[in-house]
Amino acid sequence: MRALVIAAHPDDEVLGAGATIAALTASGADVRVLILAEGVSLRHRGVTLEKARSICREASEILGVSDVHFGGLAVDGALPGDGPQHVVVDLVGQAVRAFSPTVVYSHHPGDIHTDHRLIAHSVVYVTRLLGRGSVEQVLHFEVPSSTEQQTGLVAPFEPNVFHNVTGFVELKCQALERYWYEVFEAPHPRSTHGVRTLAAYRGMQAGVAAAEAFVLGRHLVSLT
Repeated sequence: MRALVIAAHPDDEVLGAGATIAALTASGADVRVLILAEGVSLRHRGVTLEKARSICREASEILGVSDVHFGGLAVDGALPGDGPQHVVVDLVGQAVRAFSPTVVYSHHPGDIHTDHRLIAHSVVYVTRLLGRGSVEQVLHFEVPSSTEQQTGLVAPFEPNVFHNVTGFVELKCQALERYWYEVFEAPHPRSTHGVRTLAAYRGMQAGVAAAEAFVLGRHLVSLT
């Protein structure tokens, strides 16, 4: 299995699918990460672009990711939400063609964050005809403190796919803690307490000890 995780910012990949990544790599899957936008140097004092990328690689190594790529967009901290979407679409398309993943994980189209929505829409566009490429499934993840903050008036996150990540939540927490500048104390959703609580809640919904939840975007099934 080849899985590509496409996220807007460093830490989104861990918050959205960190335990799933760890479980997949432990099973022998080839998982790669594409971070399209960065801007931490302006949002966090003392965190340079180079440092943020180094931390992202360290977090990815904890999860067993084989390779991390950076799109280099929005070093000022804002994707071109009102500009040409083709810039993002092109980068997503290049990554998909280069890696030929069978599964793509990315943001939810109804997320409250503009950058997250733009990434989600670009992924949907690139994978609109599953039979034309390697991708067989597209799954949209939730990013705590962002996805659940959207009101019900705009495409709420209603998961219909659950990954059993029992035994891998602590690795997700370890990876998240590498992003010390993005982690808060409980009861903030973006805390290790929040990660464990959400995993337990999603697990309860699915009948397992711990789970990560996703919304199925597209799924191509071969019957012969």
